[in-house]
Amino acid sequence: MRRFINAFTTPTAKSSALFYFGSFAISGGRYLFHLILLRLLLPSEYGEFLSYWSLLYLLTIPYSAISNIITKYVAEFSGKGNWRATNQLFYYLLEKFTPVTLILGILFVVFARPLATAFKAHPGAFIILGLSVFLSLISTLVRSYLAALQRFVAQIFTGIFETAVMILLAVLFIIKGFAATGAVAAQLLSGILATLITFYLIRGTFFPRDMGKRIKFDINNYSGYSLIYAIGYLSLISTDVLLVRFFFSGFLSGIYSSLSILGRMIFFGLGPFISLVLPIASHRQAAAKKSRSVFLKLGAAMIVFGISATGVFVFFPDIVIRLSSGANYLEGASYLPFVAVSMFLFSLNLFIISYFMAIGQPQAYYFLLAASTGQPATGNHPAAFNAVNIPRNICLPICPVNVCPINVIMSFLSGE
Repeated sequence: MRRFINAFTTPTAKSSALFYFGSFAISGGRYLFHLILLRLLLPSEYGEFLSYWSLLYLLTIPYSAISNIITKYVAEFSGKGNWRATNQLFYYLLEKFTPVTLILGILFVVFARPLATAFKAHPGAFIILGLSVFLSLISTLVRSYLAALQRFVAQIFTGIFETAVMILLAVLFIIKGFAATGAVAAQLLSGILATLITFYLIRGTFFPRDMGKRIKFDINNYSGYSLIYAIGYLSLISTDVLLVRFFFSGFLSGIYSSLSILGRMIFFGLGPFISLVLPIASHRQAAAKKSRSVFLKLGAAMIVFGISATGVFVFFPDIVIRLSSGANYLEGASYLPFVAVSMFLFSLNLFIISYFMAIGQPQAYYFLLAASTGQPATGNHPAAFNAVNIPRNICLPICPVNVCPINVIMSFLSGE
């Protein structure tokens, strides 16, 4: 018993707990943001907003891969005391990805009107998204360094600050009549402020720039696996909302979007465990320390929290929707349990894959890629929907992607 208690009082366990509860507070704030939007916007307007949000997720898929690269390699470099490589990696990635993101952002601005017509939306929102594509690159680079360096207090502070500003600006803009476009603008402006603060807090990592012999970073293999990871998980939580918005009425899009965002409460509530396992396990691996105990402790805590939260959604869906979204969205209550279970299993899957990413064993990524490819081709195809049964596709991730954890766990425990 003493050994069990001591395992959860180590410095790593304490910092992990701080990060988890801080991240949980941030996730709670972000969900408060969505709950406020659900109350202030009509279902059609909220569906419009979530389609913007989902589109931005898809556009920034490469950024998730960049974040994983930074988290893994900077954690390893700092574990070995190689601060020169830590400094040069930032400029290497900045120079590599800036031209592409600038071009993509400009294309969004140029084609804002036809995109708005296709998605039944306002052109101004797509101009904001174009700016967000480029600014998200800078934000990803800077914030990923915070995670990799395990600056958890700073990470929590900037996250809470960003969320608070985002909520205040969104309420102000919506009251002024900007509706969904105002909510998108609030996200952009709050993100800029939080990134500037983050950059200031760790400016010593980036300045002065190391002008010594350029290091050749061998990240191609890992980049490929990280991109597969990003395509898999971001596609699975984004493509459905976009397709519903494109093919169905604004009202049905709003109902579906409310279900989607409620289900993601499970995913984002468990997200801190996923965020923790990669930098901690990578750091321990680089320092020649055992990382399996990190996986088992974080995994056990994640399962306990996940089952508890999912149970609430499964047994009390009507109450959850009434308290969160309001009576306007009750039409989707019978589907909320499916969404909740799917998101719990999906989160567990990502946690396991993140651990394998940290220790350099990427075999599990292909399950995620297969599921994300199959979702828009089958469960997310318009033929799979009808006016009453719109969330049917949400169940698809349970099939190929969420049976993956069982196989991976058995492989891991058997030492393969």
